[in-house]
Amino acid sequence: MTHGPVNAPKLEPVMPFADLLTLELVGAAAAGFVAAVISGFAGFGLNLVMTPILVVLFSPVEAIPVITVMGLVNSARVLGGTWRLVDRKEVLVLGSVCIFTVPIGAWVLVSADAEIMKRAIAAFVIIFTLIMLTGWQYRGPRNVATHVGIGMIGGFLNSSVGIGGPPVVLYQLARGGDPSIGRANLAGFFAILATVTLVTFAIDGVLDGVALRRSGLIIPFVLLGTWIGMRSFNPASVHLYRRLTLGFLLCVSVMIVVIG
Repeated sequence: MTHGPVNAPKLEPVMPFADLLTLELVGAAAAGFVAAVISGFAGFGLNLVMTPILVVLFSPVEAIPVITVMGLVNSARVLGGTWRLVDRKEVLVLGSVCIFTVPIGAWVLVSADAEIMKRAIAAFVIIFTLIMLTGWQYRGPRNVATHVGIGMIGGFLNSSVGIGGPPVVLYQLARGGDPSIGRANLAGFFAILATVTLVTFAIDGVLDGVALRRSGLIIPFVLLGTWIGMRSFNPASVHLYRRLTLGFLLCVSVMIVVIG
């Protein structure tokens, strides 16, 4: 009995990242590098720079999980060199309460119209930048109640529009004293906030394989940028860093609002 030729199944090469190597990813990696440099020396700015750019390159639901991963990587890197300066009690209160508002923000992210979210994100960055440029500072009390309120606002904003930092940045800048302590506190808070947000995204199915693979491709650029930024940090030049950061943010956000 003669048997015909057996057709063996073809084994396709496995390239899990090949489908992600696009011009959009190149733009995201460049944005991540610039944002990490800024964050490394200013103590904030990673999400503020990356979010308005990445939500144009991808959709908000696709972009914000990636940005959150980058935020965690960047914060962990900065925190490693500043841990001894962190006000642990304040940061733990700020970070722990965000667990109550992050799920609400995540629901807004997946429910709202993508185009509305893009413009809302850019507008939010513009408003924050203008507040910072005017030199306005929070002059109210600093106690457990205010820590809780600021932390909950940051949690909602982080999971909904990818930018949970501005309220906490303004709050930390108002503390005065050594800018290195405020920078360390921000890194500690952002690390907790990003962790809570990513767990929520994973439960909701927003943090998927594509988001993780994109993150893996962008992380090296963020780490390099963070290292350069941290090496450039000089407490005596903190005001110059802020002005440069805010000027860059304003230009990016206005451009996104104009061109959509």
